[in-house]
Amino acid sequence: MLGARGYVMARNRRTAAFAVAALVAAGLGAVGYRALAQPEPSPVEGSASAASSSGDESPDDDAPVFPGPDDTGVPPGTELEPYAGPCTLVETVTLSGVDATGVCPAIVVQAPGVRIEDSRVPRVESTATQVDPTFSVEVVDSDVVAGEWIGGAVWGTNITVRRTDVTGGQHSVHCGSDCVVEDSWLHDQFNPEGEAAHNNAFITNGGTDMVVRHNTLHCTSTLNATGGGCTADLSLFGDFEPVRDVLVENNLLKANGESISFCAYGGDAPGKPFPEATGIVFRGNVFERGTNDMCGVYGPVTSFNATSAGNAWQDNTWDDGSPLTP
Repeated sequence: MLGARGYVMARNRRTAAFAVAALVAAGLGAVGYRALAQPEPSPVEGSASAASSSGDESPDDDAPVFPGPDDTGVPPGTELEPYAGPCTLVETVTLSGVDATGVCPAIVVQAPGVRIEDSRVPRVESTATQVDPTFSVEVVDSDVVAGEWIGGAVWGTNITVRRTDVTGGQHSVHCGSDCVVEDSWLHDQFNPEGEAAHNNAFITNGGTDMVVRHNTLHCTSTLNATGGGCTADLSLFGDFEPVRDVLVENNLLKANGESISFCAYGGDAPGKPFPEATGIVFRGNVFERGTNDMCGVYGPVTSFNATSAGNAWQDNTWDDGSPLTP
């Protein structure tokens, strides 16, 4: 169903790809932890479910569809087994069909090619930048439940997140470099009372080679009495190294007129140690206007420099379909 602003959250959950994933998962043991013999081939406001329950009009085939509760996370019908493996993964493994929350404080990846699928896990950390540049993790069709954690729910370098529901943590995804986040729902970050933590759905403090494609990005925290709250749905900051080669494409950036300064920070910030961002492309994104008609407290986007090398702003719109220029 169409939302009030002309977008729709996805309803259909099961696809042929999910069926293939279920067949792969069926071969695992009770704890869902095994070494890989070889790599595997490669109700929210405005949601479809909410609209259908109200008896509104039928879906518009031309309306953009964005991830939400019906098409992210552990697939319906998946039976999760208690996880009985290690919390620090030092070999290439797949975790499938497990619930590791309450067992591990975090899944720490210290091996290449780790895969987490059809599972419920606490925060996930890929320590490639700190230890070994080959360490990597892919989180697919899963729930990441970081809870009360000051830091990223999914954090590090060489990270792929697909069709995943990410909640908790100060930031939903905190990328160093080489990150792909697709078809996922990033929301409900942790912001403690009495502290001045700043939240983001996706953030980098410097790095290269990132793709943020077709997600619902929603920094949900409200401003607290000590200055804690949302910075943005998506923040590109050159704090520790330059921000380079980032594609932000076909996402829904949700409004938060009570806390978010801007819904997106585009990487160009003269006050930062690395003030210029290059190769930054925003394409086909939808910015929700929200209650104040501006997405964020001050507007939809800031710190985007269209004149920097490789930067482009293409076909981004408000959620009513009108063009949006930075």
